This record gives sequence, C-alpha cells and structure tokens, in this order.
Amino acid sequence: MWHPFDPTRPDAADQHLEQVPAHTVVWFNEAQHYLLTADPRLGERLAARLRTLLHDQARGPVLVLGTIWPHYWDALTGPPPANDLDLRAQARDLLIGADIAVPDAWSTIEVRQLAAASDARLREAVENAEAGRITQYLAGVPELMQRYRNAPPLARAVLTAAIDARRLGHPLSLPHELLTRAAPSYLADVEWGQVSEDWWQDALSYTAKPCHGIAGPLIPIRPRPTEDATLPASYRLADFLQQRGAAERAAIFPPAGFWDAVAAAVSDPVTLRTIGDHAEHRGRYRRAAALYRLAVAGGDDQARWTLAAIRERAGDQSGATALRQGGTSAFVDEGAELSARAELRERAGDLPGAIDLYQRAANRGDAQSWDRVVSLLEQTTDPDGALEAALRAADQGHASALRVLAITRDRMGNPHGSEQVAQLAADRGDATIFGSLAATRERLGDLQGARELYQRGADHGDTHALCSLAELLKRNGLRDMAEQLYQQVIDSGTPSALVTLAALREQMGDKTAARQLYQRAADGGSTAALLSLAAAHERDGDLDEAEKRYQQAIQQGDVTGWWSLAGLRHQSGDLVGADQMYRRAADHGISAALISLAELAEERGDRVEAAEWALLATDHGDSDGLDMLIQLRRRMGDRAGANKMERFGLDDDGSPAASLE
Repeated sequence: MWHPFDPTRPDAADQHLEQVPAHTVVWFNEAQHYLLTADPRLGERLAARLRTLLHDQARGPVLVLGTIWPHYWDALTGPPPANDLDLRAQARDLLIGADIAVPDAWSTIEVRQLAAASDARLREAVENAEAGRITQYLAGVPELMQRYRNAPPLARAVLTAAIDARRLGHPLSLPHELLTRAAPSYLADVEWGQVSEDWWQDALSYTAKPCHGIAGPLIPIRPRPTEDATLPASYRLADFLQQRGAAERAAIFPPAGFWDAVAAAVSDPVTLRTIGDHAEHRGRYRRAAALYRLAVAGGDDQARWTLAAIRERAGDQSGATALRQGGTSAFVDEGAELSARAELRERAGDLPGAIDLYQRAANRGDAQSWDRVVSLLEQTTDPDGALEAALRAADQGHASALRVLAITRDRMGNPHGSEQVAQLAADRGDATIFGSLAATRERLGDLQGARELYQRGADHGDTHALCSLAELLKRNGLRDMAEQLYQQVIDSGTPSALVTLAALREQMGDKTAARQLYQRAADGGSTAALLSLAAAHERDGDLDEAEKRYQQAIQQGDVTGWWSLAGLRHQSGDLVGADQMYRRAADHGISAALISLAELAEERGDRVEAAEWALLATDHGDSDGLDMLIQLRRRMGDRAGANKMERFGLDDDGSPAASLE
C-alpha cells in the first residue's frame, strides 16, 4: 500500500506515480486534496496520469482507492461550464462510474443489532448518535461539536470565520491573515474590547486541543522538513465541523469584515472567483464584483466574463464591453483554446483542419475533443481512424468516445459496425450502450434488432435493459416470456432494479404490481422506493397512506421527505401543518422550503414575514429568494427599491444596494 503525502499530497502522487509497481494499492485519503487543487492544472495532470496507470496492462494489477466527501465529488464530476472553460475534464472522466457510496448512517437493522452489543461504547453511540451516524460519533464528534458550541466568544469567532471561508469555497489551507482579519468581525464591540494583545494564541490554544483522539476543531498545518518553512502560516478546519457548521450556517450571510478579509488576504484568482460566485448567488453583487475585479487582475478570464455580466445588469454597458474586449487567451487552458478553434474550422466546413485541432486539443487534456475527433473521422469515411481514436480515448479513461462512435455508426446506417463498437464499450464497463442502441432500433421498427440488443445489455448486467426487453416482449404479445424476465428482476431482489421495474409497471397502468414492487424495494432499504410509493398514493388521492410513507422515509434519514410531507399538508389545506413541515425541511437545508414559507406568509397577508423568509432563501444561495424579494417590493409599491435590487442586488444587511461600488 502506498499513501503519497510528502512533500504535499498532490506533489507526492504526481512525482512518484510512475514508480508504482504491480500489486499495489494507491491510497488517496481525502481524494479532493489530490484532485481539487488550487491550481487546476496539477489536479488535472494527476487525474490524467492515474487514468493512464489504470489502463496500462503491463503495470497491473493496481487498485487506486480513495475517499471523498459528496460536495467535493459534485465539484469534480459536475457538468462542464457553459463557456467551455472545462478545468476538471480529466478528473470527471477518472471518477464518473467509479464511485462506491459510503452511507452517512447505519441502517435501522444495524443500529438495532448494535444496541445489544457487549461494548459499552457502541451502546452509547446507539443512544446518542443522530439518525444512525454511529461512525461519526465514535470518531470523536461529541467532543468536537461540544468544543465548538461551548467555545468562548473569541475561539468561536475564529471557528465561525473558518467555517464560512470553507463553505464559501476557500481551499483546505486557511491563511493566518484571512482568519486574523475576519474573526474580529464575528465579535460584538464589547467582546472585542476585552481580548488580550495575544488574542490569536489564546484562541488557538482552545481550537487546536485534540478531541478524544481526533484533531481539534482548527489546527495549524505544520510544514514538513522537506517543505518551505518560510511560507505563511495556515490552518485546517476539522472536516466534520466544516460539514456540520456549513449546514447550520447555510442561511447566514457573513459579516462585512469577512468579505473585506477575503479581498485583503486571498491572492489566488480562482479562489477569489469562487467566493465571488457565492456572493453573487446570495444577491450581493457589490461584494461579488469586488472579488471578481481582483480575480481578473490575477489573470482569471472566467471572472472577467462574469464581472462583465454583472456590469451589464447594472446598466454599465460600456464597462461590460471594455471587460469583454480586454480578455485574452493567455490564461485559457490550451486544450480548450484549441477546441474552440477546431469548432470554428468545423463550422466553416474545414473538417480535416477541425479534426487536426480537435486531436491536438485531446492530446492536451481536453477530453471532450475526443468525441468530436471520433465523430468527424467516421463522417469523413475514415472508420479505421475513428475506431483507433475511440480506443485510444477509452484506454485513457474517456469511454464516451466509444459510445459516440457506436451511435454515429448506427445513425449512418451501419448497424453491424455499431454493435461491434458497443461490444468494445461494454468490455470496458459501459453496458448501457446496448439499451441506447436498442431504443433507437425500436423506434425505427426493427423489433428483432432491438430485442437482441436489449438482451445483450441484460447479459452484461444492465437491469434497465432487461426491463425494457420485457416490456418490448409484452407489447408484442409474448407475455409469458416477458413475465419470465420480470421474475428474473424480482428474484434478484436488488432495490434499484425493483424500483425500475415498478416504475415501468406503473407506466403500463398496473398499479397493484407497481406498489408491490415498490414495497419490496422499500423493505430492502430503498428510501427512493418509499418516496415513489408515497407519491403514487398521493396521485391516487390516498393522502393518509402517502403521509405514512413519507414519514417512513424521514425516519430512514431522507430529509426530502419533510419537503414532500409539507406539500401534502399544503395540498390538503392544512396550512399550519404545512408551515411546520416546511420549517423542518428548511432546518434540514432545503432552501426551496424557505420560498414556500415566504409564499405562505404572503397568502396570510404578512408581506414583512414573507420578505424575511425570502431573504433567508437568498442568504442560503437560492436565486429565487432574490426574485421574490424584488416582486414583493413591487407589490408593496416600492418600485425604486425593486429596481435597485434588480440592478445592484443587496447590501450586506439585505437592503437594496445603491451601486456596485
């Protein structure tokens, strides 16, 4: 086993990955520290080298195993930005399809078994852990959270500033200057007047103290002997405190001193843009514009375009135009720039030139360019070149190129060639391609071809393809064969497969069978099945049964059940009950519930309360909140205030801003 961490985690992995021998487990604890780096190029380079390692038959077998928090996973695997400045393409292709979800909570059955354990610590965890979160409790969470909640004002201010910095996009390493500048703004005047001259060390002596065997809430990041000891001091916030604190402070807009500290202490343009994005999403356009300006000065062209849009919305057309005209490609990823040039060649009809540029872009890390290379080569009657390019892309971890080639060949009337490529994709783990091709054949009336492709997908483990095949057989009068396939799905007992089959049965009008399947999946632990079952009862008008299922989903830890239950109460006319449920949903981080609470308040004629809820939604980062604030102002006759909000957003306190300066 190899756990790279010296001199830093990403640098160690990047420098020594070539030396990894066969029969090695590469352990990436907290994988975001390797892939979601402040310099995206380092993370992308490492992701590309990992993909190469995993597909190098001569160096295997090798297992790359990592852990990552869900919000970091989303940041690395989410869709690329609309402006084609894709800085996470390699990481996305490395991770998508390779995830193994680790439940946040133990199941009800597992918790019940622990209750009879001989170990007193396990029994204590059962009694005190929230919603089955046994592991976190055992790891020292009670002491950690108690340390935060009971912190003296000074230490609590430092921890809260750190939580806000992390939840609004600052990387793991929090600079000393950022925290020392921001923390005082979280203290009342009387509290700040009582701190000692050595207040930072007083706070750190509290935050760095270990908690029952785990690190304290906020600890210094110490340089190793091989690292530069002259770098400015920085600190790390405990992961669980970050996660819990971010949830608790989700609807709180940080004080003015926090934003001033970010502008003064943060120099990385990507971090400035990221925190600026959070300010913009919360309607604070002036704060966002200030950070975007700093990011632009640091060379971030993406911030330039975002700042131009803010200027344009504020009515400063000349300023917006100057920003857009002042952009350069000096800071744009080379692969993305080549891809953009290739697209222009393609539009002009110069396909050979476009292929060359797309190929060069792909070789420089622009993974999406592989798809265009493959498609254009196939269209220009070079099937061998297209297949070679698709295989090369797949060997580098970009399996979608094979899917693109299979679909392209199918559309060009080459079903045999399409199926050959689909088999190559399936051999590399993408069995769903057969179902996609089968659906196309079915639409074209080639039922036999569709049947064969669905079967091939099913043979490769695609449960959805198996269900689709059964539906195809049933529609064509082969009910006995269809029922045999349905029974295969049922016998598997896999909750996700049962939910898929239940949805199909419901679409075909067989409500009884659908509910039975949903129930079996729910009995297997699927909260998705419980929610589907509740929704089905709701559609049938059986609100009591629907509420029962939503309550069960809530008990199993699915907080979206509160939102659904609130809607159910609202629908039945129980506005008091709906208000209570929406509040519970809001307490669990569902910002849309804040909008619903605002709507309920307005229905009661209380526009002041409605505005308060809408502002909370805005502070949560829900743009619908600002839209509602603007509409409320207009309905209250304050058109000037509404227009200010629309153009300039909000001041820190939530009142209409007067300008971007």
